[in-house]
Amino acid sequence: MLNKIGTLLLIVILEMLTISQVNAAFCSLRDPVSAIQMLYEQGYEYRSVVTSITEEDRTSVKEKLSFTLHQSEVGKHTLYVLYKDKKHVGFLQARSEWAKWGLIEIAWGINVDRTIKGFYYQRCRSPECNDHTIKNISSVLENKSFEELQALLSANGEELSPAGKAAFKVAPQLALLTLHSALKTLAITDISWKNDINQIAATNI
Repeated sequence: MLNKIGTLLLIVILEMLTISQVNAAFCSLRDPVSAIQMLYEQGYEYRSVVTSITEEDRTSVKEKLSFTLHQSEVGKHTLYVLYKDKKHVGFLQARSEWAKWGLIEIAWGINVDRTIKGFYYQRCRSPECNDHTIKNISSVLENKSFEELQALLSANGEELSPAGKAAFKVAPQLALLTLHSALKTLAITDISWKNDINQIAATNI
């Protein structure tokens, strides 16, 4: 009996650790300084703002998106606020997406007006994650707003729209995954950090 209880406790502990690791993976920016140098330039300063992505936030994001969030994407996340010459110039955030190749980690640069500045894959085991593919996807996503990105998806959000298929002729499935990540990143940024962003904007005038 004691052995059975011990086994059950071990299973529960392992499951809790796995869930914790998955939740952590969804918000991990491995090296903010390197990300700034890759997506912006040198000479930038940053501060981090940590918040919890609540169930209420998840519901709001779900209403905004045409596709749903994974349950593990509810947890603590970090938004990096970038400054140049003491003026707010953008944001950094990391997201992870499940794919057939495993977990893909994406670092996102976001402009002040919440358009996409750029991205890079922190971790991607797909053979499609090469310079040619990244350049193609980046050229489509850069400087696009949430609404412009949404137009690249079908009505149910599970496929590319005709415009999306025309834009992403190279590695369309990887492009779809990256597009989903971009939309989630912008939606969660606006919803979960709304008060912080408003305060930043007020002090940036």
